[in-house]
Amino acid sequence: MRHANKLLPLILLGFSVLSVQAQDDELLKHSRAVSQSMLKELGQKLQSAMADGGAVNAIGVCNTQAPEIAGRVSSQNQVKLSRVGTRARNPVMGVPNDWQAKALAQFDAALARGDKPADIEFSETVETANGKEFHFAKPIVLQPMCVSCHGSTEQISPEVKAKLHELYPDDKAVGYQPGQLRGAVVLSRSAP
Repeated sequence: MRHANKLLPLILLGFSVLSVQAQDDELLKHSRAVSQSMLKELGQKLQSAMADGGAVNAIGVCNTQAPEIAGRVSSQNQVKLSRVGTRARNPVMGVPNDWQAKALAQFDAALARGDKPADIEFSETVETANGKEFHFAKPIVLQPMCVSCHGSTEQISPEVKAKLHELYPDDKAVGYQPGQLRGAVVLSRSAP
């Protein structure tokens, strides 16, 4: 019986670790799904805008609809969801904080190793002043259609340059090539 009493704390610790791992797995699964739904909806709206009016039209999607989509998805899922860039177009919303910068650095390293963007993600649970917080990020890699607004100076038309300057006078989100890390969709939520 004496040995059983010594084993009980170890058994309970094992169950506790498994329980925490199961909670983290559920948070990760949910975060992936939420992030993917936001990226899918945004991608569809961008493709539609490009088809309807070209890159100048698509800028409006990123400017107004992307924050609205992120806000709605955040509210529906009780998370904080947004996008950040490696170089910010919108310094009010797109500048990464410390954990987001850490995720972007990991994404850059993974892409440099040749990892596939679909297989790359970042997650961690951290202690904050308000309790535990779960962070998740998924890279946004520049697609060929995106060079119309994020490519080199030669790839961006004068009309697009004018619209970008109007909406984003401090724009830094240009000079990218397809396949390059553009930013990330980032999610934070309270963790049990």
